[in-house]
Amino acid sequence: MRRTARSVARAYSTPPTAPSRARHSTRTPAALPRPQAFQVDRKNGDIYIADGESRGGNSRILVLDANGNFLRQWRNTDMDSVHCMAFANDGTVYVCNRYGNQIRLYDKMGNFKRTFDYPWQPATVPENGKIEQSGGATVALAFSHDPAQTFMFVVNQNNSGIDIVERHSGKIVSTLGQIGNLSGQFNQPHSVAVDSRNNLYIVENRGRRIHKFTQNPNP
Repeated sequence: MRRTARSVARAYSTPPTAPSRARHSTRTPAALPRPQAFQVDRKNGDIYIADGESRGGNSRILVLDANGNFLRQWRNTDMDSVHCMAFANDGTVYVCNRYGNQIRLYDKMGNFKRTFDYPWQPATVPENGKIEQSGGATVALAFSHDPAQTFMFVVNQNNSGIDIVERHSGKIVSTLGQIGNLSGQFNQPHSVAVDSRNNLYIVENRGRRIHKFTQNPNP
């Protein structure tokens, strides 16, 4: 039976703004001060690295060959933090603009394709009206393990939860978790992964825990 996007999103349970143009470079990189994420292209062994864990860093995607030789890089000059990067089976590279609350899509050569925006609004706005983020809405991401990679699981530290997103449309179809220290609650989620059986793993920073979520067989 074919599942809809919403039914698959509900199955996980617990017991665009145009960016500035990316600057391309072929110069050898001097250093990797704050690398945050990497992925290996299984087709040719190229290594893609998100170098920009914190504000004021390199804010770039660096590409090396299988032997560690520099191939290319592209800088995202208007991003404070390039905190995560992953590419899908179709070759699209997804890059997290952590404090800009965006996910930007590129091809493997660094050519911009589109942006998914996730503007954040707190449940209770402060009396002074000043909204301050608590980590960003796009901190890390992972894809579902079906052949089409239908969904993205995006760590939203502002809400202490996981946004379940349709990969092709960028639409949030469900959310998972809330702030807290009980099972299924998160104390600053920081990383996410999906295994071959579509089990979902969430790693906390402050809470120092790893959560495992399974997919209900009958949503």
